[in-house]
Amino acid sequence: MKRKPSNHAWVILPALIALGLVLASTRWFKAKEPDLITIRPRFPHSIFISAPWDCDLPNFEKMGRGPSIKDFLAPAGTEIISLNQPVTSSSEPSRGEIKWVTDDELYCGGEGENAVFFEKLPCWVQIDLGMDRSVDYVWLWHDQGAMQRRQTPDVFEDVIVQLSNDAEFRSGVVTIFNSDDDGSCGQGKGADPTYMETNHGRGFPANGQQARYVRIWGGKSYSFSGGPCRFTEVTVWGR
Repeated sequence: MKRKPSNHAWVILPALIALGLVLASTRWFKAKEPDLITIRPRFPHSIFISAPWDCDLPNFEKMGRGPSIKDFLAPAGTEIISLNQPVTSSSEPSRGEIKWVTDDELYCGGEGENAVFFEKLPCWVQIDLGMDRSVDYVWLWHDQGAMQRRQTPDVFEDVIVQLSNDAEFRSGVVTIFNSDDDGSCGQGKGADPTYMETNHGRGFPANGQQARYVRIWGGKSYSFSGGPCRFTEVTVWGR
């Protein structure tokens, strides 16, 4: 009497095939991972501010307590994709030209001659990257000022960095930084810290988020005398 073939082989064989496909796909995806390189942005020269200052804004990041970002890892091929790209804003600047935001001049100037001033607050500046891009980092310089202009370091309120493929920012908005603790910009309350402005500006990781537009909000300069919001440069790194 012939024995019937076992059904176990028909159960095990598909499982082995599936396992082989999973292992093969895993190796394929690993092979497709991009090589990472170290990006070291250039920075303007430092203006040393020695005056001590206790800022009483909520969630203020004291000097030396925050991240000191001077380089970052990004996929090979990452470069500055914002240079001389069109810039729009929430209102006309009271001083300076809006196109300066992407002109590659990182130093604010001894008298703020390279910065763009906005009196009507809150305000925003927006960069059109020209097409959908993979954004890895957004770097922002407000205005580190100079001793002949002020005696205290500057902190700019309500910094919000957003990405979108919608020019009106009505849909698909991704917020990568928000220090607006009371929601006064109408973009929701943020838990990120307010920080002291230095020549290193501030880098915000975007982790390859797809976007065509970058919008950065800002509020007043928080110092003993207050002051307008000021932007010197926004550099977007991506592919």
